[in-house]
Amino acid sequence: MMYWLIVAFVISVFMVVTTPDRSDDHSTDEQEYDHPNLHEMNMAGDQTKKKTREQNKDHSEYHLSQGQRFIIKFKNDQIVHDSVGKKLNKKCAMIANDFKLLPMDVPWFEQDQKNIDEAMETIQREFDYSGSTFGYRRVNERLNKLWRSAYNSLLDKYNNKDLTVEEVMRTLPDYIIKDQFLKKLMERRSPRGLEISEINKGNRAKQTSHSLGSKSLAQRNYLY
Repeated sequence: MMYWLIVAFVISVFMVVTTPDRSDDHSTDEQEYDHPNLHEMNMAGDQTKKKTREQNKDHSEYHLSQGQRFIIKFKNDQIVHDSVGKKLNKKCAMIANDFKLLPMDVPWFEQDQKNIDEAMETIQREFDYSGSTFGYRRVNERLNKLWRSAYNSLLDKYNNKDLTVEEVMRTLPDYIIKDQFLKKLMERRSPRGLEISEINKGNRAKQTSHSLGSKSLAQRNYLY
């Protein structure tokens, strides 16, 4: 009996000596665990977003292949104010500021038809407005509106009421066609022109205070 007690004691001592201390292992595991770096994760996310934006720039919405055109969308026969509509605005604005092609001192409906055709053909090379029977008319109206806005902006900028007409003309930069501007300036300073100017200011003020802000009719039709 004593023999087996001694054997059992020896075995228990041997097991205690050879069993590893698990408490050290826990600390080692925690030290070796690769915690995620939040800064690096955020940076990676930003890089992914940037890459996506770069890929989107190669999309046909941004760059057209040869022979392709942007498709203008219409709602209730009005141009939809989407990304293509914004591109159309930029194109029309660029053409509208060409007063050699579309003189500012000639009323829109008295413009040389060849010049109107050239302007519309320039737009049509990049934009397809065949989605509505009113397509040509709506683009023409937009071009007309931006053309009027372009020369009125010049008048607003250089028509200093404290200066005479001759003094104003001397302040004009070289790129402005002087004879055209002079005619529009004389119109602006005429009694009728002053009356129209005041009416336009009132209309702009009402438009700004409207609940829809300065959204155009096309935008309102699209939103509602």
